[in-house]
Amino acid sequence: IPLVHRPGEAQMDFGYALAKVNGVLRKVAFFVMSLPFSDAVYVQVYEKICTEVFWDGHVRAFAFFGGVPCRISYDNERVMVAKVLLNHKRKLTDGFLQLQSHYLFKEHFCNVRSGNEKGVVESMVRYTRSNFMVPVPEVRSLDELNRKLEERCRVELDRTLRGKVKTKGQLLEEERSRFIDLPTVPFEACRVRSVAASSLSLVRFECNDYSVPVRYAHYETVVKGYIDRVEVFRGDGRIGVHPRLWGKEGVHFDPVHYLA
Repeated sequence: IPLVHRPGEAQMDFGYALAKVNGVLRKVAFFVMSLPFSDAVYVQVYEKICTEVFWDGHVRAFAFFGGVPCRISYDNERVMVAKVLLNHKRKLTDGFLQLQSHYLFKEHFCNVRSGNEKGVVESMVRYTRSNFMVPVPEVRSLDELNRKLEERCRVELDRTLRGKVKTKGQLLEEERSRFIDLPTVPFEACRVRSVAASSLSLVRFECNDYSVPVRYAHYETVVKGYIDRVEVFRGDGRIGVHPRLWGKEGVHFDPVHYLA
């Protein structure tokens, strides 16, 4: 069992906590990436755990750390692992492979029900819930909460752990020499679907409908689903932008689309 952590390696996990968003108390998912060598951590909250959330968390964490860890440890979450195979092998999801092929980090998956194999980030999930989310945060939106969480992560870099001489930020500076450089073109954290607009000028993405101008009814469109918005394209142009709906069977109309 390794008793030291090599620089340039990371661990990632999801957790859940309570937050009062726009006056409503609700459970939110949060993404945590931790660097065991420097003990730097990055935290963001999301509506739920899905592929685009997994992507977005990595993109933001890599930008915060100033590089890509050369090796990242994970559990066997569905957004990453399609199937657990024999001899510690995994059939990875397309979403995970897309992210990995862009940033070129190596993956390590824990054994099933063996969270202790990435104990640092498991502890950070509990630390985040107890210290970042207590008392229950009251915010107008998740964006506001994420800004506060990122600032809290920056404050954490000034801390010096017991038994260490240097701060987390100073150790992170040393660790960056082991990181993979960020690619010139950032990864676009959105899912792309080809969808035909209905007779009501609606396109469907993840069980919800979004309007497009009436002249595009019955035409094929390309839908990009981000964590905060849905964009619709036809040819080379964007024909619609909507806030992302996270429920089911919801509809978001832009009245301008129907003026014709």
